[in-house]
Amino acid sequence: MPVTAEAVCAAFGLPERGATITVHTHVTWRLTTKSAEFLAKRIPEAWATEIGAAMALEGAARAAGIPVPSPVVPVHPVVGCAARLPDGTLVRVSEWVDGRPIEAGDDLADWLGKTVARLNTLRPRAAAEPVVYGIHPPESWAAWQAEGERQARPWAAMLARRRNDVAEATRWVKSAFERAGDYVETHRDLEPWNVLVTPQGPVIVDWDGAGGDSAGLVAAHAAYAFGGGHGPRTDRALAAYVAHGGRLPSPEDRFARRVGLMLSRLAERINWTLGEGDPSPFPIEELDRTAGDRLRDLPAFVADLREPR
Repeated sequence: MPVTAEAVCAAFGLPERGATITVHTHVTWRLTTKSAEFLAKRIPEAWATEIGAAMALEGAARAAGIPVPSPVVPVHPVVGCAARLPDGTLVRVSEWVDGRPIEAGDDLADWLGKTVARLNTLRPRAAAEPVVYGIHPPESWAAWQAEGERQARPWAAMLARRRNDVAEATRWVKSAFERAGDYVETHRDLEPWNVLVTPQGPVIVDWDGAGGDSAGLVAAHAAYAFGGGHGPRTDRALAAYVAHGGRLPSPEDRFARRVGLMLSRLAERINWTLGEGDPSPFPIEELDRTAGDRLRDLPAFVADLREPR
């Protein structure tokens, strides 16, 4: 059953008369009422137990002056600011951010370092788990390889060649996370596609996956992602983070999170091609190809990020 404007408006106390809703992405919709525009987003059931904590951090960031879209509080909240529609869909609604994606000419290094440093002071933790770091035992990769061979997946032969490389990268990422030690609640997906540039400045969106992580590893990963790899913008973002009170991991471990995230996405793509989970909106052929490419390039990718600079 498609999400309707009437159902969303009723759940969030918004005026229904004349409201319209259009698909924005495969999990979001643009809701237009007579007075304003909003973003409605489906929340996966798997996140239902954690979304409250993620929304609490989002609220703390907003209170601290970090640019965040304002949420719409539902009439009957299920968890955080999420409500359940009559068809069972769990959704949240926030103000529509009238901004544009980051472009090649945008230099956000100083803003990024300052903003991440501020965010990472809000909710320190004594410990955290490496949730998005792709930490899987060798037995899992062996099982995926065997099933890939049974299904004749194009990446299976390359995984057989790279199993030792995957195991070594996993050991390094796990130990780097343990050595980092500076655990906090933070935005765990600080990537260029989760920032919109507005006339008032950049706005960080998509906080639903927020949770525990290493402050320094998150900061280093964000600097690398926004800087487009090793180079002046990445270095300036890291310098700004330190100048505003942040602490970075050792140069040898600094970009371990980027390798961990690659392992995590690789495992996810492999499992999608094996029929586990919903791959939308990615075609299976594309997932097969990218999984093989990432396995092929893994040793060079890890070596580049482990080299002290």
